[in-house]
Amino acid sequence: EAETKRQVLATDERRVEALRRNDPAPLRKIYADDYTLVTEDGIVHTKTDQLEALAAGLLRYEKFAVTERTVRAYGDVVVLVSREQSTILRAGRQVGGDLRSTRVYKKFGKEWRVIATHASSIAR
Repeated sequence: EAETKRQVLATDERRVEALRRNDPAPLRKIYADDYTLVTEDGIVHTKTDQLEALAAGLLRYEKFAVTERTVRAYGDVVVLVSREQSTILRAGRQVGGDLRSTRVYKKFGKEWRVIATHASSIAR
């Protein structure tokens, strides 16, 4: 279980670094083909939506910091809960902020991939 958590945290850190660089290339492997993101305002985005928006500059991570991560492993599925502070521009509109995210990873062969993310704003 410790090795599973280490692998998932390493993959999650690669995901964070790709987003900080606004680089969709590493995300092609990190996101599963059927990946979905539910944003803090309830909009569902697919892997294709995310990668195309990043590549076109319609999605930009201006600031992105992960301040907490909790990992729970269930065989070939891992639930990662994190707290994130971000400034994100989506089609010119600022989104993000102080968020709590739940990210589900699944092992495909030897690789861990994100299958789903749900982000919620932290009320002040």
